[in-house]
Amino acid sequence: MNTTPSNAGASATCAVVSRAVVEARLSAIGGLREKPSPAGAPPLPHRFLRHCDEQTVLGMRAVLEAIAGHPEPRPAFDRFGVVAAPCQSGRIAAAQTLSQLKTGGAAVVSPHIVPQGSLHAMASTVSVALGMHGPNIGTSGGPQALSEGLFTALSLVHAPTAAGAERCAGIWLIATAWDEEPRLDATGKPETDPLCRAVAIAITRATDAGAATTLTLEPVATTTGVGCGVPDAAGAIAAFGRALELCAEGGVLESWSHVCPWGAEIRMAVQAVGTRSLRREAA
Repeated sequence: MNTTPSNAGASATCAVVSRAVVEARLSAIGGLREKPSPAGAPPLPHRFLRHCDEQTVLGMRAVLEAIAGHPEPRPAFDRFGVVAAPCQSGRIAAAQTLSQLKTGGAAVVSPHIVPQGSLHAMASTVSVALGMHGPNIGTSGGPQALSEGLFTALSLVHAPTAAGAERCAGIWLIATAWDEEPRLDATGKPETDPLCRAVAIAITRATDAGAATTLTLEPVATTTGVGCGVPDAAGAIAAFGRALELCAEGGVLESWSHVCPWGAEIRMAVQAVGTRSLRREAA
């Protein structure tokens, strides 16, 4: 899903009720596929992540770490939705498949390549793993992953519901990106071992929780030239993760903002001293 919103409309504020940052190099992600869930997080079915894209594996781990660090009492999350914002996911498996196709033909092409390499694969994986009944969608898929993921998640939290319909309790937002996209040789084997980063946050309406950290979406006038060139998705996600950590450390960071290229600004602010940092080293 690609969002291209206008700069019209009112602001919207959400509470960040849980968060986690997970980092791992390509060589370490394989071990995360079967790694048990952290204490306090629900276990995953056996080999549940076996065929998933590397960014999906890391994004799922970030959600599990965020659940484990969620203040008690933890909600069931079954009434939450998921917005996944990966940057160029599925490309490793696609490149490897094309390499194998040259020598082995169609018989060697995995049936998992399409469902696990699609834009919506990460959101669907998290939704199924946690038994969610809210919406689950993939957004962006490109270098504007953080901007489009944040805008979509905040919009869904405040989306109107039909008369008599149950409102979505909250949204899990997961943003992922490689610091440098893996380079493969002619046979599809990795030649480099880059770092991948995943940030996962659970957000609700600000009136639903007295969280220490809030995110506010504000329409702003589009600045001439904004959005030109290729954005640094990895740098934006890294900065977002650092800001979340600093806010979680009791207000070390008083505010942070991220300007979207199409007329919106996301502001993070600390409302009160709060929870501890939730950075996790997955490697």
